[in-house]
Amino acid sequence: MVFWAGVSFIVGGITSLALTLGATASLSHIEDTSGYSIGWIIVGVTLIVIGFIKKKNPSDK
Repeated sequence: MVFWAGVSFIVGGITSLALTLGATASLSHIEDTSGYSIGWIIVGVTLIVIGFIKKKNPSDK
């Protein structure tokens, strides 16, 4: 379950980053969400790693 949550964060972060980088108009500092996008990607990777660690440790249920 944690693994798929991580995957969804990564997909959401990549989509948000692509939309931000593909914007034709100049974005203001408030509208620039690239930092948030990268943060969501990092959260996703972290959740995937936690999912793999929990999967390898069967005594932790």
